[in-house]
Amino acid sequence: MWVLGGDFYTPSEIAGFLTLFGTMDDAVVDEGHYFVAEDHRGAILGSGGWTRSRPRYATASAGTRNPSDAPTVRSVFVDPAATRRGVGSAIMARTEQDAIDHGAETLQLTATLSGVALYQRLGYQTVEVTALDLPDQSRFECVRMRKALGTLRFRAA
Repeated sequence: MWVLGGDFYTPSEIAGFLTLFGTMDDAVVDEGHYFVAEDHRGAILGSGGWTRSRPRYATASAGTRNPSDAPTVRSVFVDPAATRRGVGSAIMARTEQDAIDHGAETLQLTATLSGVALYQRLGYQTVEVTALDLPDQSRFECVRMRKALGTLRFRAA
């Protein structure tokens, strides 16, 4: 967040967001839908997943729309040294396929401003530009997005 978000948010906004919401939602791991991308040495390049649980930040949004019951992409991270190498796209492809395999027809997410371009390239559509209210009365701008998933499923032959 500090490196990739630095062009979009002030240090105070980043600190407020991280203090209030953190970067990891345990529900994603608890539900078994969290994935880690590693290089050949086992170094973590990125991670992410999805959950049916409501995100912690959902109640802090200043937006007018309530999150739907659609599964939510959560806790996506790409090591700043690994950006522009397909890591984020690979994590999202794995996340989307897992959601499809578990019956999801759509995915929603709340993107940081630094992540919007990636999600747009992957077919996510803007639902609403909104902001999360921080304790110091500042606002952390973000974009709610949604994507209809295909129905392609894989099975062992």
